[in-house]
Amino acid sequence: MKCLVTGGNVKVLGRAVHSLSRIGDELYLEPLDDGLSLRTVNSSRSAYACFLFAPLFFQLYQAASPGQDPLRCKILMKSFLSVFRSLAMLEKTVEKCCISLGGRSSLLVIQLHCKYGVRKTHNLSFQDCESLQAVFDPASCPHVLRAPAKLLGEAVLPFPPALAEVTLGIGRGRRVILRSYQEEEADSTVKAMMTEISIGEEDFQQLQAQEGVAITFCLKEFRGLLSFAESANLPLSIHFDAPGR
Repeated sequence: MKCLVTGGNVKVLGRAVHSLSRIGDELYLEPLDDGLSLRTVNSSRSAYACFLFAPLFFQLYQAASPGQDPLRCKILMKSFLSVFRSLAMLEKTVEKCCISLGGRSSLLVIQLHCKYGVRKTHNLSFQDCESLQAVFDPASCPHVLRAPAKLLGEAVLPFPPALAEVTLGIGRGRRVILRSYQEEEADSTVKAMMTEISIGEEDFQQLQAQEGVAITFCLKEFRGLLSFAESANLPLSIHFDAPGR
């Protein structure tokens, strides 16, 4: 596998890696005919994320050498993230990024071609792995929210960084409610501060949900996705069912 990323797309790739690092400790890299797939899953296997970069994203994309099957590999997330850790550096100094897998060395090789002829080479060891694929069908979910990522990003700003989970629900007047979630402890006498954000239906591009429905999910992983979507100015579609699904 060999691919070449140029210009502003290097930073887009870096932001995707930052987003994935909020979820899992391992990165699954899989070259496909329809693009390069970067996937991860958290330790409890309750959250999964996938970025698929189409061939048009690259200046050069070759999933496999002629006559060979594409390779799949699993890499430590912190190793891969170290290459793209400074997004400011990627934007200011990196002109192109070359990623290659296979060949004589059993290493994933990432080369950053920087200004003034500087070239940084990272050789990352990897493990062979099976394809990582979550089974889900958004079309089967009865409830759908669609809104600009900036709206949702601003909505979660008031929540403290240490907050683990938030509850998303539909309140009176079909207002979308985001509320900090705290497990109630029977012997606790300390009342934790609760934060609640209410957003009007008119701010959403689509709101297909009944009043009273609510789900609770991990805020850290949600913030990771929002940071990428905001940077790319993308809308976010949230499909959900009953709690526990």
